[in-house]
Amino acid sequence: IGATGAGKSTIIRLLMRYYDVSEGSVKIDGVDIRDYATSDLRAKFGVVFQNDTLFKDTIRENIRLGRNLTDEQLLEAARRAQALEFIEEQGGLDAPVAIKGANLSGGQKQRLLLARALAGDPDILLLDDSSSALDYRTDSKLREEIRLHCADATKIIIAQRISSIMHAEKIMVLENGNVIGMGTHEELMETCPLYREIGESQIGEGLAKEVHA
Repeated sequence: IGATGAGKSTIIRLLMRYYDVSEGSVKIDGVDIRDYATSDLRAKFGVVFQNDTLFKDTIRENIRLGRNLTDEQLLEAARRAQALEFIEEQGGLDAPVAIKGANLSGGQKQRLLLARALAGDPDILLLDDSSSALDYRTDSKLREEIRLHCADATKIIIAQRISSIMHAEKIMVLENGNVIGMGTHEELMETCPLYREIGESQIGEGLAKEVHA
């Protein structure tokens, strides 16, 4: 979590090796990502970027994205992403998607992109502000599905809402490209003024300080 321009999306792009670090290294399972074949590295990830793209095609192909996935896998991913209901309303997997998803609402686009990310059961799930257009109830259901069905995946979530990340095992607070806080929600409420300010402004002073199971 952090303000716009703090460096949150940069971390995701470094992980996927869209560009290389200028010093040091990025490692996955102890292996420098520069030692992976690009295709093998990218196959580890399910990702939703902040400004991700939908293509002029069917809902099926927008979720499948050229991978060898069955309709059952696509529909299960859509269910987890809270997208199944609107997909059925649109006419199912064969329903058309306009250029950049122009025929869908903001929330529908995000849920379709989330279904794409979840469909391949990735080792690492990267979500870059991917639920900002969802209402709190849908966002809560989505987080529960990810918790239940992506238990073995590493999940890296960039969010504007503290409610989307407050249950994380570790939260990183960024400011101007620097890490200014690291810990659980409860720890950061005590030790990181910026995080506490965000929490109190979004969910109220009392609620922000509660310990959530």
